[in-house]
Amino acid sequence: MEYLLWLQNIRSDVLNTVLMTVTDFITSPVMYLAMAILYWCFNKKAAYYIAMNISFGSMVNQLLKNTFCVYRPWIKNPDIKPVPEAFESATGYSFPSGHTQIASSEFLSVAVWQKKRKWLVGVCIAITLLVMFTRNYLGVHTLQDVLASLAVSVVVLFVTKKILDWADGKKNRDLVVFFVGMAVCTAFLIFTTVKPYPKDFTPDGKLLVDPKEMITDCYAAAGCVYGFLIGWICERRFVNFRTDVSKKSKIIRSVVGSVILLIIATVVKDALEGLHMWWGELAFFAVAFIYILFLFPLIFNRLEK
Repeated sequence: MEYLLWLQNIRSDVLNTVLMTVTDFITSPVMYLAMAILYWCFNKKAAYYIAMNISFGSMVNQLLKNTFCVYRPWIKNPDIKPVPEAFESATGYSFPSGHTQIASSEFLSVAVWQKKRKWLVGVCIAITLLVMFTRNYLGVHTLQDVLASLAVSVVVLFVTKKILDWADGKKNRDLVVFFVGMAVCTAFLIFTTVKPYPKDFTPDGKLLVDPKEMITDCYAAAGCVYGFLIGWICERRFVNFRTDVSKKSKIIRSVVGSVILLIIATVVKDALEGLHMWWGELAFFAVAFIYILFLFPLIFNRLEK
């Protein structure tokens, strides 16, 4: 906590704005769009690796959050005053940091993929460390939160690479990964849905953390995992598209795919909000991943023949 209090004393309006922009960018649709374009046009295996780390990393992060149920720094120490803009979105439990997990999944995956390009590895590590710092500077996570998240993300990076390499080793191994992954994700959903949650209240009678919101986040993470697994296995089995295509084809894939993804992120998401809050989140993220990994490749693969 002393570290957060020290950071609190060096804040400025300019630095607040810059670091809020950094932390918001990490979770923006731009990052997912970049992954999709990488997948459609340049390197499927690298994009698979990034997508698997984002989805499974999110599930592990939510599992830990909802198991330990650690409150935010300002709840444990009233002297901690988070930056107001960051406070608005920091509604759940604190440990481990979700933003650190996302940044690690995105940028450290690229670092592993491009390990021969030392300068790029350095940039990816620097961005990850910067995101970790922003979460401390903004007052929404402790140092333990971000370090634990980084450590867990590194383990996930190692395990997912081993799994993808193993799946490519022999025929039908991908089916083993699919069914085991679906079972693990389902067990995760059942556990986080039925487990007891602490119910502590503010002086005015509001829950410090609403368990329903935390369970909703778990369903969103499960949607990512289900969507990844279904999209991954279906593309491997029924599409198997190529990325060594003409520049014109890559431009068309990028533009058309991005427009449809934007429609999914707006129109489809609004339509799914009519479902129960948990199932709506699960369905949206599952649809988004299945579209990126399977449905759009199925469309352009047939049109380009």
